[in-house]
Amino acid sequence: MHDEINLSYIGLTELEVRVLKSIFTLAPQLNENYLLITPDRLDEADVILVNADSPDTVQKWNLLSQKNELITSLMLTDNEHLSHGDFKLQRPIRVQKLVAALEEIVDQTRSSFEVPDSDSDTSTRILVVDDSFPVRKYMEHKLNELVKFPINISFAASGEEAIDLTSRGKYDLIFLDVMMEGVDGYKTCKTIKSNTEAYIVMLTSKKSPFDKVRGTMSGCDAYVTKPPTDERLVEEIRKFLLSRPSLNAGSAARAGAR
Repeated sequence: MHDEINLSYIGLTELEVRVLKSIFTLAPQLNENYLLITPDRLDEADVILVNADSPDTVQKWNLLSQKNELITSLMLTDNEHLSHGDFKLQRPIRVQKLVAALEEIVDQTRSSFEVPDSDSDTSTRILVVDDSFPVRKYMEHKLNELVKFPINISFAASGEEAIDLTSRGKYDLIFLDVMMEGVDGYKTCKTIKSNTEAYIVMLTSKKSPFDKVRGTMSGCDAYVTKPPTDERLVEEIRKFLLSRPSLNAGSAARAGAR
């Protein structure tokens, strides 16, 4: 089962807060995937609904984003030409508009079903497979932070999606979750390994020796428990590079924290 996405808010009017709470009470499609948390828990938020028409609120958001680059902003505004922030939601808050905006945010870290062009793209092609939006976003941030050579990151939110993508395009390195609805990570890994030579790192919260044996039997190259440390991610990237002599050998030495 995938993790809930924590949504909080800053600078909203009392009426807007009441409307937001009512939407979450009445809209099952939101309650299944999102958790509305109060502003005193901003440090736990994945997405923050920001009153973009208040300079004080925007300044507060800027300070928050400097402390935590993983938080995504959803700017609530009357200004049709607003250009700052990550995503925009036009006032007034309505169920359909809120759902559409949140789906757009999630889709940012899901594959668009565009397979990599191996003839023109010389970067290392990485696929992150996880049904949790926070995990996909975390991995995107960490890989861009830690890897010093050119990479191209794609995302899949299910085993089925990962199998489809790898059947239509080449990926060099895959970070694969285990516990997913539908096809789990073990079956996904076995299927991908039967058709490609991708280096697969299972990234999971399951820590028992039996689970690690199952991972090995499914064909994974490494088994890393969540949350991975920077050092462990770098270690696995180095192992991947050393297993791929066709890649630039100097890349292994350059794989490390910035």
